[in-house]
Amino acid sequence: MLTAHTEVLAVAQDVAVGSTITADDLTVASVPSDPHLSPIPATEQARVIGMVAQVPLVRGGLLTRAQVGADSGLAAGELLVALPLKEGQFPARGLTTGQRVLIVPTPGSGGSSAGGGVTPPSTEATVAEVGTANPTTQVTVVDVRLREDDGPTVAQLASTGNLALILLPAGS
Repeated sequence: MLTAHTEVLAVAQDVAVGSTITADDLTVASVPSDPHLSPIPATEQARVIGMVAQVPLVRGGLLTRAQVGADSGLAAGELLVALPLKEGQFPARGLTTGQRVLIVPTPGSGGSSAGGGVTPPSTEATVAEVGTANPTTQVTVVDVRLREDDGPTVAQLASTGNLALILLPAGS
């Protein structure tokens, strides 16, 4: 007995959350029809190009409507800030998308805080994406979503490296 196949969109290469989807990011896959799956039909490829990845897209995965959107995926009053972190600045078990964290200012190597003597407050954020560790620098970039008011302070803190992430309990 032959099983009916459907042509759907799949991810051709990894796409970071918040990135605009290009034709190179997509491929067509032929999969068996299954009412439990809801990938985007291949006929909609032109509509998907130019949309924004709402979650990290992994090469080889089928593309669904929940994974793409018309904008950055940030809510009004929310910013995305990149935190370049080294081992010891975040939990050893790692971080995953959606986890709540507390960004805590730490003293620099000279024992002083980044703000010229005034330590900024700790800031709550949500992990948006975790990059892979750079083999040369051993830096892992963690993108966090946070309140717009906290963005500049956290970005300034990130530029100094004087911060640590604390994993908050789920539901906090």
